[in-house]
Amino acid sequence: MRNGALWEKKEKSCTDEEKEAYGDHWDHVVMDGESKAVISIVSGKRTKENTEELIKDFASRCNAGEPPELFTTDDYSCYQDALLHVYGAWIIPKRTGKRGRPKGAFQTEPEMEYATVKKQRKGGRVVSVDMKQVYGTDTGLEAALESSSVSNAVNTSFVERHNGTDRHLNARKARKTLAFSKDCEYHVCHSWLCVAYYNFCWDHRSLRVETGYREYTHRSPMMALGVTKHIWSVEEMATYQTIAGH
Repeated sequence: MRNGALWEKKEKSCTDEEKEAYGDHWDHVVMDGESKAVISIVSGKRTKENTEELIKDFASRCNAGEPPELFTTDDYSCYQDALLHVYGAWIIPKRTGKRGRPKGAFQTEPEMEYATVKKQRKGGRVVSVDMKQVYGTDTGLEAALESSSVSNAVNTSFVERHNGTDRHLNARKARKTLAFSKDCEYHVCHSWLCVAYYNFCWDHRSLRVETGYREYTHRSPMMALGVTKHIWSVEEMATYQTIAGH
């Protein structure tokens, strides 16, 4: 999904030549609905290239490149092609001895359940929500939803809720303000800093586990994933030594 941002100047102030680099940009985000962890983020224009970069980054981080059981997005069509290019399998006919890819080669649909959510708005309010299954089968989608511990319906509510939290953490993404990002590099750095804070330091209310009457074990998204055993402090996050390239 995506979260709005601005670079250099607002869209309405850009000339046609400037809109390619400046104006409205988006943070493309993939998150895990069960742990609420943000897995991948790509900042930039809403383009086919950035969408595919997002899915490639997600694939490199999860399940050794295997497709997820269920993937949901809004109805932006580029997701369908990106998932096909990253997770689809090539079917290549026998070679004829000629150079280049043999004619007739094609990609099969990825072995996953993929569905989209399209919201119709009127007067600033959502008046209808339509779900469409793109990849997979009705039986497979039903089984995936039944096995989910967080939702029994196709939706994008988790990432939309995260977008609201992200705007709270990062003033650069607040709407109708002069605090929008003026520099791409700083915007990306700030976005990833907020992702790290959210994943490791955020005491996520919906992730807490009840241990007794009004007693809970509080958890962050990374605790829910089993990556860490405690909620990190900001000092821990800021001073943690990472390996270059990770």
